[in-house]
Amino acid sequence: MIQFEDITKSYPTGTLFKNVNISIKHGMRVGLVGKNGSGKTTLLQLMLGNEKPDSGKIKKEKMLSIGYLPQDIIVGSNKSVIDEVLSSYPEIRDLENKMKNLNFDITKDPENQMLINKLGEMQLKFESIGGWTVEKNAKKILGGLGFTDENMTQPMEKFSGGWRMRVALGSILIQSPDILFLDEPTNHLDLEATIWLEKFLAQWRGGMVIISHDREFLDRSINHILEIDLNQVKLFKGGYSDFVKAKKIRIEQHRSVYRNQQKEIKSTEVFIDRFRYKNTKASQVQSRIKKLEKMELVEAPIEDRSRIHLRIPQPDRLPLKIVSCKNLTKNYGELEVFSHLNFVVERGSKIGLVGINGAGKTTLLKILAGVEKPTGGDIKYGPKIEVSYYAQHQLEVLNPSETVFESIAKISSGWNERELRTYLGGFLFTGEEIHNKVKVLSGGEKARLALARILVSPSHLLLLDEPTNHLDMSSRVVIENALKDYKGVIVCISHDRHFLNTVTNKTCEVAKGNVRVYDGNYEYYEWKKTDNNLEEKKLGRVKSNNQKKLQYEQRKKNRNRISWINKRLNKIEEEISKAEVIINDPLNSSNANVLETEMKNLKSLENEYLNLIDEKDKLE
Repeated sequence: MIQFEDITKSYPTGTLFKNVNISIKHGMRVGLVGKNGSGKTTLLQLMLGNEKPDSGKIKKEKMLSIGYLPQDIIVGSNKSVIDEVLSSYPEIRDLENKMKNLNFDITKDPENQMLINKLGEMQLKFESIGGWTVEKNAKKILGGLGFTDENMTQPMEKFSGGWRMRVALGSILIQSPDILFLDEPTNHLDLEATIWLEKFLAQWRGGMVIISHDREFLDRSINHILEIDLNQVKLFKGGYSDFVKAKKIRIEQHRSVYRNQQKEIKSTEVFIDRFRYKNTKASQVQSRIKKLEKMELVEAPIEDRSRIHLRIPQPDRLPLKIVSCKNLTKNYGELEVFSHLNFVVERGSKIGLVGINGAGKTTLLKILAGVEKPTGGDIKYGPKIEVSYYAQHQLEVLNPSETVFESIAKISSGWNERELRTYLGGFLFTGEEIHNKVKVLSGGEKARLALARILVSPSHLLLLDEPTNHLDMSSRVVIENALKDYKGVIVCISHDRHFLNTVTNKTCEVAKGNVRVYDGNYEYYEWKKTDNNLEEKKLGRVKSNNQKKLQYEQRKKNRNRISWINKRLNKIEEEISKAEVIINDPLNSSNANVLETEMKNLKSLENEYLNLIDEKDKLE
């Protein structure tokens, strides 16, 4: 369908990618990945024809129909939601209006055979282009994206940008184009709609290219990965998890090749320096100089940002009960969201709020944050509880004229420049990046800065509404690890299941004006819901669920073991450093007993370290 031949694309700031040779064919569902700023959206625009390459050719199949969903918010209109989607088929709407007019004319002149024949012709044409089923299909797709029957007849302009984006997505999906281009489609979807969309796309028969940072979504909806890395674009077969495993091996191989080449370069340079002025070695020196000149240098491995450890300020010791809701009610006019809700958030809880769209998840989060007031009932906080709230619109409150450094410095409590730089480094702002103005930051960079501002002061209760939106994969890993180690309490809403599984230890389902608590992360909640739904079915199905439970328990056991291994590895590194200090101390150079003991200790520590690394790799 689309073929790239030796494509290169650069901007004044540098080269995005060069010598790209890839083909997107029928049936390929491709996840386009790469760190923020690597050129994912630019590559998408090249495929669409909205950008031109610096060199090379882009070939497209003739009569190729394309569906494209951009990241930008869609403008509202006076049309209803259903009419907006059906406007994707102007011919169907036009025929429908003509048939209505003909029917009206026939009621006035029922014997007019010419009108009857003309209506018959139109009905045949209407049927041939799917006119009788298009509205039914449109409602099915809109329902999957979270719209109720009542919503579908309301004007577009009444809906937020995120909901208008869903309408645009529905308009694209109903057309069944030859190839779909979706730029971060899940950023504006809740968890239920995300799950529906991934199931829909998993059955997609045409071509597809998706930019997404949601690894679970990618794993369940795509069959190829297109990665932009080190100015190269490469295509891999399989899901995202397969790609990650294979990439670890490739990165290690690349590091090994780079290290070996650097050793060779260093030893060659040492030889040249040592024998440069010896006539007897002149030919060998010249030979090695030429060898260095002809050597194709291996690029230095890029920093693995997922290994960056972010340390956020930790709160003081927490009381047992952080916040309690008793007989809580919340109404918006006649709409009742909560009725006599009793809900307690306790010390040690990291809660993921789940539930269908409109169930009240965001409303509950806003009530806990004090942004919304309950209609009735009591809400009580523990003594001296500090609350921080990250809302979805948090990016909009950043001051565009401030630098990254200034934005944090003005709200930090007397931190010096070194402390601020270290903190911002944890959010992947390094070097001169901290002096960039907010107005020039990408969406992902703004999201990281907004999170950094929320987390800069120690809070007992963190309330997070879609905290990973706009973050790339490596940023998500850093934030996930920081929140996993956070000693305070978290209540969050997220459509990123990997985030929920990594960070949370409780899942609260918001439904029918109440909250039901599940003592586990989202994976446990999924298993429990499935188990409950199948309870009354055949015994043979139960065995599968028991296996899932065993798998879940094994994964939990593995996670605990990995956590212990990580702590032990840190301890071993400290012990190795101490041993090396003793061995390298000039005062011990003649003390054979000390040196022998420490060398044995060092060897033992290194062996233990390697064994634990191997075990950790297998568990992961």
